[in-house]
Amino acid sequence: MNNLNASYERILEVLRKKSKDNLVSYQRRAPKLKDLELISLALTADFMGIDSENHLFRQRNINHLKVSII
Repeated sequence: MNNLNASYERILEVLRKKSKDNLVSYQRRAPKLKDLELISLALTADFMGIDSENHLFRQRNINHLKVSII
């Protein structure tokens, strides 16, 4: 779990190189995460072997990421 932040940043960097779109063109409410950030977080959790989103968000390291989830 100690490499969660590094893995997240690396995956997000690769996704940003591949995709120029960060958000859907129109959204009624402003999302808390950009689409690429959410995909990067999901891929990182899968890569780290975390099967449950509840388990992922319970980890203290999630607060050190540069995304604002809550």
